[in-house]
Amino acid sequence: MKTNSLLNSANMEKVNSLIEDTEKNVQEFNNICSKILKQYSESLDNFMADLYVECIKTENAPTEVLEKYFLELSNLLYFMQEKLEQSSIFSDMSESAAKEIYSKTYLDNQVKEVTTGKNKTTVAELVAKAELGAQYESVVANIYEHVYQALKNKINSAQDMLSTIRKILSGRQTEMNFSTYTRRGEE
Repeated sequence: MKTNSLLNSANMEKVNSLIEDTEKNVQEFNNICSKILKQYSESLDNFMADLYVECIKTENAPTEVLEKYFLELSNLLYFMQEKLEQSSIFSDMSESAAKEIYSKTYLDNQVKEVTTGKNKTTVAELVAKAELGAQYESVVANIYEHVYQALKNKINSAQDMLSTIRKILSGRQTEMNFSTYTRRGEE
């Protein structure tokens, strides 16, 4: 006797339709995230693209160019911290808005049950109604959280690049000192 289950009677048309819908929605939300993130990180993105062309793609970039990028990146990171803080505020505020709508919806549905005299709503029903009521605010909160995390990751990567440039410059300085010391010893 064969049991009817999802594995042997899957509605692949429905699954594929849900996948397509999900892909469309994810693309929309990605576009929104990218647009917001660009507002915060465009200067850093442009800087890192220039650094890539002038220092990374160029074999053995001149020390003067590395020093210039080191100073500029140090300065840019200072200002990026403020942008990170701003994105954090949006993340926090949108999360607070989602929680507020959730709580109000939960309480409104609880109060309605008491005043109408209908059967008491279960906690699961109240939670479901509250989650449904705050779903868009939750999406906005998630978008801003993703923007914050992406910006934080970009800043961390830029700090890693700054450390790398520092090590390269330090190594070159050591080589110059060693070369100068060696030449003096030969005289």
